[in-house]
Amino acid sequence: MNEKDLVLYEARKTVVDTFQKVEKKMKVAMEGHQEVFSGKETAGVVFANVSSASTTYGMDKFNTPRGHGFAAERANHLFDIVTGKTAAIQGDDNAPGGADRLVNGVEIQSKYCSTGSKCISECFEDGKFRYIAKDGTPMKIEVPSDKYDAAVQAMENRIKNGEVPGVTDPKEAKNIVKKGHFTYEQAKNIAKFGTVESLTYDAVNGAIIAGSALGITAILTFASSVWSGEDLDIALKHAAYSGLKVGGISFVTSVLSSQLARTGLNSTLRGSTDYVVKAMGPKVSAHIANALRSGKNIYGAAAMNNVSKMLRGNMITAAVSVAVLSSVDVINIFRGRVSGKQLFKNLANTATSVAGGTAGWVGGAAVGATVGSIIPVVGTTIGGFVGGFLGAFAGGSAAGKVSGAVLDAFIEDDAEEMVRIIEKVFSEMAVDYLLNQKEAEQAIDSMKNDLSGGTLKDMFASSNRKKFAEKFIRKHIETVVKKRQYIQVPNDHAVIKTIKDVLEDMIDNNGDLLGGTV
Repeated sequence: MNEKDLVLYEARKTVVDTFQKVEKKMKVAMEGHQEVFSGKETAGVVFANVSSASTTYGMDKFNTPRGHGFAAERANHLFDIVTGKTAAIQGDDNAPGGADRLVNGVEIQSKYCSTGSKCISECFEDGKFRYIAKDGTPMKIEVPSDKYDAAVQAMENRIKNGEVPGVTDPKEAKNIVKKGHFTYEQAKNIAKFGTVESLTYDAVNGAIIAGSALGITAILTFASSVWSGEDLDIALKHAAYSGLKVGGISFVTSVLSSQLARTGLNSTLRGSTDYVVKAMGPKVSAHIANALRSGKNIYGAAAMNNVSKMLRGNMITAAVSVAVLSSVDVINIFRGRVSGKQLFKNLANTATSVAGGTAGWVGGAAVGATVGSIIPVVGTTIGGFVGGFLGAFAGGSAAGKVSGAVLDAFIEDDAEEMVRIIEKVFSEMAVDYLLNQKEAEQAIDSMKNDLSGGTLKDMFASSNRKKFAEKFIRKHIETVVKKRQYIQVPNDHAVIKTIKDVLEDMIDNNGDLLGGTV
């Protein structure tokens, strides 16, 4: 190896060594720009999925012949919640003569029928009014807004006939009959797939769920960032980014899963979920059911049916959320920005993380509810919620890591392949520009801040990846070399004088240059 080759070799080696030292830092920086989900974000997505599943749980009845009545009940309840009232659904317990809804302490029975007269006739049995509140007075009867006047007239006639216990004045009909927030046709459309009314209803529900998921994810991300030693402004940016990302995904997932629940998909999945619940048995089913619901505990067949319905809802929302989370990857493969193997790996990781998070939620909620029942100040509801959230965080993170580790052994990330090309091109260009170690480090630090997941995807899609890398690297190297000190080339006289002095020194030292061997 001649002297020139030796100098080039050493220069190349210095650059490669420098690049390898900071390569890990580059990869960490790039991960922050890629569409990957942290444990905190997975927990937020699972929380939203479980919330959406709870919503679809109550929509099972929308597909029945009288589904519009249940849709009206849920829609009026949602309206009351949004307008700031204290409201709760009561009709799920199917208690004879019980209220469907409780609004600001007032018991309400919803009756959405094709005529006002029929709405009222549904409230009577053997000539007697059958919906009596706990205080002994008639419950409020909620009817479609467009059937209200006819319903009031029908109730007045019933009062005149002495069919309403304790009420003799026909004018009291207006105090008993309550005008609903929706018409009969609107209620029917809310129960259907793809209508404006059903999409609006789902969008409002989705906005509520997304808001909660956004807040929870942002808080977790902010806390984690601060604990990691990041500045408050950086922690806030990370929190806002993660919260908005999870909130947006949660909204879309909620709307799509609720729409799918109206198509009869729940019924299609019933055989599978019933089989799973039967295998778990009534004891385990009751434990899970009571951990994930409020109100009086249920057991036996009721608990098994409850868990089966919850499983169907979670299967739908989990599948939809995986599709939403993977939509960017699917678009990217059509644009040529990722490979098929990368798409498969991303899909597998996403599905595993969501499934692990959902399983963690169920297990954590059961444990949390048990702890809550032992510690009265906590309670089973709060214990179940906190346990479920922690379980989703741990389950989603663990599943994602395990899946990633397994797939990494078989599939190389597109990003890693692109980084190797960049590393090779950088080492070659560094020699061409005669970079010293300090300059190489400065160029790499600049590249690190500019290199994002999107850049790597664009590079993957490029027809000539080496040229893409050269163009990307050149702007960073040239920024560094522009800072070099300007060198004034000596004039001819100075050069000739220096050569003369060197030759004289060689003669005086018997061929030695400056006292050393040439």
